[in-house]
Amino acid sequence: MSVTRREFLTYAASGATVLTLSHLLDPTRALAASPDIVAGMIESQTPKSGGILTYGQTYPNWALGQSNRGQHPYFWLDLLTRSVWNGLTWVDEDMNVQLDLASSMAPSDDLTVWDIGLREGVMFHDGTEMTSEDVVSSLQFHMLGGVGLIRTQMKSVEPNGKYGVRVHLNGANAEFPHSLAEYRAMILKKNDVDTIGFDGIGTGPFKLVEIDNARQFRAVRNENYWMENGPYLDEVRGVLTMGNAAINGFRAGQLNAVFNIDPGQVGQFEDAGGRTHASASGDQFWLALPKNLDFPWNDKLIRQAMSLAIDRQKINRIIYNDPNGWTGNDTHMNGVNGEWVARPIERDVEKARALLAEAGYGEGVTLPAIAFCPSFPEEPRVYPIVAESLAEAGITLEFQERPCDGFNPYTEAVNKPYGRPKRSLVGPRNPFINLSRLTTGNPAERGAWEGPRADRYGSLLVEAVSQQDPEARQALYAEAQRIAQEEVPGIMLGGRRNMAAHAANVKNLRSHSQNWSSRFEYVWIDA
Repeated sequence: MSVTRREFLTYAASGATVLTLSHLLDPTRALAASPDIVAGMIESQTPKSGGILTYGQTYPNWALGQSNRGQHPYFWLDLLTRSVWNGLTWVDEDMNVQLDLASSMAPSDDLTVWDIGLREGVMFHDGTEMTSEDVVSSLQFHMLGGVGLIRTQMKSVEPNGKYGVRVHLNGANAEFPHSLAEYRAMILKKNDVDTIGFDGIGTGPFKLVEIDNARQFRAVRNENYWMENGPYLDEVRGVLTMGNAAINGFRAGQLNAVFNIDPGQVGQFEDAGGRTHASASGDQFWLALPKNLDFPWNDKLIRQAMSLAIDRQKINRIIYNDPNGWTGNDTHMNGVNGEWVARPIERDVEKARALLAEAGYGEGVTLPAIAFCPSFPEEPRVYPIVAESLAEAGITLEFQERPCDGFNPYTEAVNKPYGRPKRSLVGPRNPFINLSRLTTGNPAERGAWEGPRADRYGSLLVEAVSQQDPEARQALYAEAQRIAQEEVPGIMLGGRRNMAAHAANVKNLRSHSQNWSSRFEYVWIDA
């Protein structure tokens, strides 16, 4: 469920917390019976089999180029790994976790052990059956570091019969099923550490037959796919399309779909006969504010002033044509999350100026430049709005564009140990993962936020994810968000939506708030 900005402000003005419950909040009931994914999407339709979907992708895998063997899900062309593989779970468009290769999931009373039942009769593309041995092998491989959430959360995994596994966690985690839905956390054929996954074999709806790691792939229908319905397409072909190549390829008929289109080109796609779909949310832009050097924003008052000065509603209006959309609440939480808590004040330039004066910058302040690379087409148009609105409050901030190739090494190469000030991309996830990003992982992402309030914030998250009671967990997450909003360890711009375009005869192709969770089983072409 998403909540509009107007609804946010109405609730905030009344002093209420904006909260909606997701079905995972009760881990003892959430995963008892997930609906058939395809059946739900094709209801009231009469799909036709056949046809080739050739889609363009403007957002390549960040790990592209780290391996010349792109048939591995870690190095897959564009993160949309579910064309070839499946995970144990999947996150749907409402950010609820659904069962995929898992047939059941049940936690122990203390939420530290999860028993996972596996679907029987699931065949890999080479005709061999998936069993617990494959799942154990896959999870152990992901624990080596390829899937950070699994590495940090899991202690061990063991088979529990032919069609079951038991996972032991490092601590209580009521939301663990979300971690199993990560785009790299695919189930692979059992193999040794050096070769697992590099055969390109999965259990997914399409079988990989050809890939150019830096440009395109081709996959054909898996006739033995385990779902009752789908897939309907004969082939899926993915092509990286940067810049205007996406709209030009669509106009020329070379592409019949494009993921992550430039929102400024919606009209052009529609003029070319296309249809567009915007997800409820998408990857967002987070301004990381490292505090390891003598930066002005080491003072909380400066960070508060920055947050109050940025005109996030203007970004929504101009860039996304979405004036009533959600705006960032200065955590990694996302407008599509039911556990969201809005900032109490949307924007207040005069208060921002007063905070600057209180911090000793009555004549204004110049901040360190923030580096970014244009991962999404519209990004270079976002930061002029940010800079202009900050300037209205007397804050000077330059945004420096860098090539995406080598961007992460560049930002980590200076100002050790936290790296250069930068913007980071943040994909929407469940509240524990979202909120934990301010306390764990790369220090550059959290900006080295320290002190009693940071300690309290971290303890709230540990307490929350250990809670069986959903309402208690909800209240703890709300308190944590209010602390972050008052401390402002970093700034979330928010409001961005992932968007896809497709030809009129392509049915059910959709953009997903989690870009990597897009699926192809229910897509069909009306010839």
